[in-house]
Amino acid sequence: MDGSRPRRRSVGRVAAIVILITALATGCAAARGVTSSGKIPICEISANSGPFSQLGTDDEMGATAWAAKVNSSGGLLGHQVELVKEDDASDPATAAALVHKCVSETGANFIFGPEETATASAAIPIANVTHAVLLGWQSGWNGQGVSDKNLHSSSFPGIGNVFFADDLATVTQLIAPRHYTRVAVIEDNSPGGLGNDQYTASLGPKYGFKVVASQMATPGATDDTPQALAMLKAHPQIIVLGLTPGPDTITAIKAIRAQDPAIPISECSGCATSSFIAAAGGPSAMKNVYLIGTPDNMLTALRSTKSASACLADTRNYIAAMKAAGMSSPTEIDEGGEGWDTGRELSAAVASARSIQPDAVQKALQHQSIVTGGIQCYYWHRSPSDYSTMPQIESSVVTVAPGGSFAVLPHVGS
Repeated sequence: MDGSRPRRRSVGRVAAIVILITALATGCAAARGVTSSGKIPICEISANSGPFSQLGTDDEMGATAWAAKVNSSGGLLGHQVELVKEDDASDPATAAALVHKCVSETGANFIFGPEETATASAAIPIANVTHAVLLGWQSGWNGQGVSDKNLHSSSFPGIGNVFFADDLATVTQLIAPRHYTRVAVIEDNSPGGLGNDQYTASLGPKYGFKVVASQMATPGATDDTPQALAMLKAHPQIIVLGLTPGPDTITAIKAIRAQDPAIPISECSGCATSSFIAAAGGPSAMKNVYLIGTPDNMLTALRSTKSASACLADTRNYIAAMKAAGMSSPTEIDEGGEGWDTGRELSAAVASARSIQPDAVQKALQHQSIVTGGIQCYYWHRSPSDYSTMPQIESSVVTVAPGGSFAVLPHVGS
C-alpha cells in the first residue's frame, strides 16, 4: 500500500539527519535493546494523522495482536514486547526524524513501519546508519526509489508489493480463466500506483492478453470520467485498478460505472468491508467488481494441501490473535494483516538467531524462509542479495452478493 506524497521536499532535512546520526550511532548503540524493566521496545513509525492515517492505523492493529500473542506466550527469548507508537503524520522528513528518536531516546533496536513508499524511503537510510532492524509496511522493495546500498542493509520489507500481488490475483483468477485478451489499467500517479500498467503488461505473454489502454489518476481527484472514457474507447474486456485503497478507488469505480454498468473491474484492494461497499453505492454499484477477499475468504478459497498448509495455519493464527486482542470485527480482521506479518517475521528471526541483538537478527532475516498469512499469504525466501524474494503469493478474490455478503471465486494459485 504505497502513498503519493512527493519525496523531493524532504531530501535536505533527511540528509542532515543522516549526518547527525552517523556521529551519534556508535555512542548510543550500547544503551539500546532492553528497557530498565526488561522489555524489548519496538517502535511503530506510522501515520496516525495526515492522508495515510488509515494505512498506519490498520497496520498497528495487526502488530498489537502479534505483541499480545507473543507476550502471552512468554515474550521474545523471555522478554516481553513493548510497542511504542510514533506518528509520522504522513510526512517523510518526520518519519526519518522519528527513527532517530526511536534509537536515541526509546533505545529501540527494532522498528515497524513506515506504511507507505515516500515515508519508508526517508526512514530506511536512517535505520541503516544506526543499525536498527526496520521491517517496513510500505508496498514493495526493489524499484521503489530506495538505493541499492539501502536495499541490502538492516532494513527489510515486511510485506510484498501489494499492488502487484493484487494484479497477479486478477490475472490468475479472472483474466486467464475467462480467456480475456484485452485489458485496461488505471493507476494512481503515485509511487505505489505507477508501474501497475507495466507489471500487468509483463504478465500478458504468459497468460495470453495485452494491455490495450492505460490511464493515470491524480490521488485525491473527485472525478475520473476522462480516464474512464479513454479506457473504454479501447474496448477492453476488463479494467484493472492500481489505485490507493479508499476514496481514489471509489472515484474510479463510480466514473467507470457511469459509462459502462457491466464491464468487469478488478482488483478492489481493501474493499471487502461493509463501510467501503456503502461508500461506493451499495451492493448494486459493486456488481461485477472483484475484490481481494478477507482472511476468512482465504480460508474458504484455498484447498487444504501441503503447499497451502502454512498459509492456512498462519491465517487462522492471525484471526485468533486479532479476536483475542479485542479486534474481532470483520473490518478490523480484514485490515490488520500487515502489522501481524512484520511481527511474525521478527519473531522467527529472533528464534533463528537465538538472540535479540540487531546484527544477529539482521543475519537471520537475510536468510529467512517463512510464510505469513492474512489477507494475502506471502511465501518469503529471502537472500542477502534480495530481501524481497517470494516465489509464491496467495490471495482470494470475491464478489459482492446482492445482500452484501461475499462470494469467493474458485481459486487459482498465484
